[in-house]
Amino acid sequence: MMILLFGVLNDEQRALVERIFHEHRVHFQRISFKIVKSEEAAEDVVSTAFVKIMDNIEKISELPCPQMTAFCVTIVKNASIDVLRHSQQSVHLDRWDCVSDENSDDLTDECIHNADVHKLTELIDRLDPDDRRFVYLRYAEEMGYKEIGELLNISEDAAKKRGQRLVKKLRKLYEGG
Repeated sequence: MMILLFGVLNDEQRALVERIFHEHRVHFQRISFKIVKSEEAAEDVVSTAFVKIMDNIEKISELPCPQMTAFCVTIVKNASIDVLRHSQQSVHLDRWDCVSDENSDDLTDECIHNADVHKLTELIDRLDPDDRRFVYLRYAEEMGYKEIGELLNISEDAAKKRGQRLVKKLRKLYEGG
């Protein structure tokens, strides 16, 4: 299947996928291993992630380099969590935090620190689309409040307040309220 997808790409896209593979494959496997705790599963995840990368290569090719890498890392993290979901295992966000490329200094992140990802994912799916997008930008894309504010045409303070409210809302839902 991977060869079929690779054959559909133009030369520029093929070269980009090859470059991403050669530059980041080992990094992606480390990230996945920290989540799935299995070398074999991590290799499978990275293969699956590259299929998804090829599926999204048009979007990826338009991104600047740091965002391109972040997008691909997000694909790897999501594929890793999918493997855990499929195997009916849960992963705690303290393991998720250790795969982040940057340490977050935002105190509001602590409410999801020890959360069960599966349960948290279900709760996020219950949010309205705008709130889900905000959560995606903040935690999956690891964007700062200033960047989110610019993207959503709101002030940095408004973005921060919205983030705090969402964390509070998710904490309340998580605790059964």
